[in-house]
Amino acid sequence: MGESCIDEKALEVLKELGGVSFVVQMIDVFLAYAPKVIGEARNALAEGNLEPVVRMGHSLRSSGRNIGAQKLVELAQTVESVSRAGQLIPLPVLLDNLEEEFLQVKVCLEETKARLLS
Repeated sequence: MGESCIDEKALEVLKELGGVSFVVQMIDVFLAYAPKVIGEARNALAEGNLEPVVRMGHSLRSSGRNIGAQKLVELAQTVESVSRAGQLIPLPVLLDNLEEEFLQVKVCLEETKARLLS
């Protein structure tokens, strides 16, 4: 679990809570959930609706922290703050950055999952 985009300590906490199968389940849930809410936030932003963007930032901040994706957590927090403040202009770039970080986290988590299951 030594991937740089994931804090190994967070995954160890999950492992202590519920074992390897719990860690794998949490990874699977995160990998299914994150792209869905990022897409919903993009669609809402295109319609000028910031509330779903605020919710996405908040929920990704929490779930990202659970799996140890610190940079993603920081980006999600920024998206949440900016959207809560009603600042539309920076949000498309922030969402791009968040999505790029998610893709890196996804690779790290898939590698971690493969190691855990081997």
